[in-house]
Amino acid sequence: MKISYNWLKDYLDFDHTPAEVADILTLTGLEVEETTQIGSLLEGVVVGEVLTAIQHPNADRLKACTVNIGTATLSIVCGAPNVAAGQKVAVATVGTILPISLPDGSPFEIRKSKIRGEVSEGMICAEDELGIGDNHDGIIVLDASLKPGTPISSVLDLNVDFVFEIGLTPNRPDASCHLGVARDIAAVINKPLKKPFNSLNATGKSNLNNRISIEIKDSDKCHRYVGILIDDIKVKPSPSWLQNRIKAIGLRPINNIVDATNYVLHELGQPLHAFDYDLIADKSIIVQSFDKETSFTTLDDQKRTVPAGSLFICDGQKPVALAGIMGGLNSEINDKTTRVLLESAYFEPVGVRKTSKQLALQTDSSYRFERGIDPNITYAAARRCAEIIAEVAEGEILDGHVDVHPVVTEPRKVSLRLSRLNKILGMEFRLNQAVSILRGLEFEVKKNGGDEIECTVPTFRPDVSAEIDLIEEVARIFDYNNIPNPEYIQFSRPEPLPFREQFQGRVRDLVKAMGFREIYANSLLPEHVATSFSDKEDLVFTLNPISKDTSVLRPTLVPGLLRAAAFNFNRSVESVRFFEMGNVFTKDTKGTYHPGIGEETRVLFGLGGLKQSASWNSEAISYTVFDVKSCVQTLFDSLRISSRLRFEKVSDTELSVLIDSTNVGNVVELTPAQRKSFDVDQPLFAAELSITKLQVIVQKLPPQTFVPISKYPGIDFDMAILVDKTVDAIDLEQTIRAYAGKLLVTLGTFDVFEGKSLGDNKKSIGFRLRFMDETKTLTIKDVDSIISKVVKKLEKSFQAQLRS
Repeated sequence: MKISYNWLKDYLDFDHTPAEVADILTLTGLEVEETTQIGSLLEGVVVGEVLTAIQHPNADRLKACTVNIGTATLSIVCGAPNVAAGQKVAVATVGTILPISLPDGSPFEIRKSKIRGEVSEGMICAEDELGIGDNHDGIIVLDASLKPGTPISSVLDLNVDFVFEIGLTPNRPDASCHLGVARDIAAVINKPLKKPFNSLNATGKSNLNNRISIEIKDSDKCHRYVGILIDDIKVKPSPSWLQNRIKAIGLRPINNIVDATNYVLHELGQPLHAFDYDLIADKSIIVQSFDKETSFTTLDDQKRTVPAGSLFICDGQKPVALAGIMGGLNSEINDKTTRVLLESAYFEPVGVRKTSKQLALQTDSSYRFERGIDPNITYAAARRCAEIIAEVAEGEILDGHVDVHPVVTEPRKVSLRLSRLNKILGMEFRLNQAVSILRGLEFEVKKNGGDEIECTVPTFRPDVSAEIDLIEEVARIFDYNNIPNPEYIQFSRPEPLPFREQFQGRVRDLVKAMGFREIYANSLLPEHVATSFSDKEDLVFTLNPISKDTSVLRPTLVPGLLRAAAFNFNRSVESVRFFEMGNVFTKDTKGTYHPGIGEETRVLFGLGGLKQSASWNSEAISYTVFDVKSCVQTLFDSLRISSRLRFEKVSDTELSVLIDSTNVGNVVELTPAQRKSFDVDQPLFAAELSITKLQVIVQKLPPQTFVPISKYPGIDFDMAILVDKTVDAIDLEQTIRAYAGKLLVTLGTFDVFEGKSLGDNKKSIGFRLRFMDETKTLTIKDVDSIISKVVKKLEKSFQAQLRS
């Protein structure tokens, strides 16, 4: 964003240099990225008096002149047709660099030279050679009373300016104009701000209803719309003062009407638009959006397809402007325009930003509307612009105005405690100091007694909403460099994280350590996907879904795994090993955080594809459900609850995960139907565990203590159990654990055998048990009694037989 140094002086009296102003702005948070000088002070150019001007002996179109510059008399060859003795002229002396360039782009430096044999010790200049105009018909002839040697900078209005390129942050829409920037400077140097208007409020009743009607149909997108009429205007080039102002900030002058709207935009930050009143059908303005795409030709003569929902300014028959972005070609100001309808409005930022991005069309207006302009300056800006148009276009402002204001923005109130201010900044501010700074920024301040003040935040500062924002305002105007460094800094120790967050972080780290990669999936699902994992009556539907694909809150984390697996398998990835931690939702009469909605945090880790790729000495190995089951055991072992872990068969493709008698999750092989809906053609296995339930269990565990490794050796015992094929190994394993006692330290399956030698519908399962006593070396006699007890229980519960 460009800000003119000279322009700032219209609103503030200061004598700071451009470099000092740039420093002030940067320290207040308006970082000046670059300062550019516009025009030249023409150092080395002075007033000269032409003493003689005779014909050059060797050139018909040149004259040999002698010129008095006060300190010396110079010989200068001049080719201007109007040079004559007795004139006072502008002379560029040797060494002067003029603000023009040579054909090769190098600087134009005046050197002593010979021109057709005659010495030339300078240059008598024309307007274009000094960069103050375009005229090259002849040299500049100055006032005859001027004294030779007088610097030309004190004679001519050189219009030298300095332009600051400010990197404006999105939270400072108030500083997107010269008045806003001047306000910050005024607060820093403690000088009054001179506003170009007297009041923000409209006065008097409108009597324009018979000339123009204004209706806002989408008040959620347009909070206010002001219209003013100016009659009998003459469209022509703007006066030099107006052109110089807008050219300084990089704008191209167009005509006096358009230039006036651009001027006020960059003066006050309020975008405006001027319509040719005679091109407005039915003399009515309607602010509305359409529910379908609309073709519209903007001022830049580009036909655009505007997306549905975009806001338009329409007359009685058609759109005439794209609200907050650009006007239409069908109502633009032209040389024949004699009456102008001036628009000043407040458009809601999100709608303008959305349309601007969709059309890839950003303008000075949209830049400001997107950030949020002051909704209470609308009328003042319109009146200011109307007065300028009346001045530069010789028009007449009709009495009254139309102001449609369906949504009124009230200023918010925020309190500031002096004790809090001093604690945050490490200072000892007095209350009056803080009050003075905030009032300098146009906050209304009321002392509440004690060390507290109440601030009414101006509506041009939407970024200030809390006490800490007021503290920042005081600090940046006071200047952070003026805040002394304390002799020592006491860093407060941060509060420890809640156990819930610590536990989630611990589980996340453990799962990552097992080689799983974290994924993040959408918590919203299409209804047809959600119903494949849960009954419809248990699902939580969104009230106003963005689309059909986001109509249900997920009841499980499995769809995220399926989507990620499909994406990877479709790109020739052989193996997926993913996990996700997130919330799931189901209907619940009581509700977790909201009535009727149960919410639970879960972790899911899943495997699919190849566990081991094929190579020259081994075949490919695919993942199985037992790989996921072992990961659950490893996780629970790290959480110190593996001794209480049980798996219970739910179906051929699902195991319930239990801690004691509490269900904390399940291990599943995803069904073909579930995989088909995501185009996954490879088996996938997953474990989904309740972090919410596990957290409660782990939080109740006693503190972990050090237990030394036993110095006594253990003893291994292998036994093969013959059972019916319908008996699950997991049930046998849990029974063995329950009856083997505390001496059992590990238990695993090492063999499963089926054959005719065992009989029909029989199988043999081999278990390896390891026993250990921390007080002595075990013998086989110590273990026999335990094995006998276990075998008797297996015989009774499963009609099992001990094979060996």
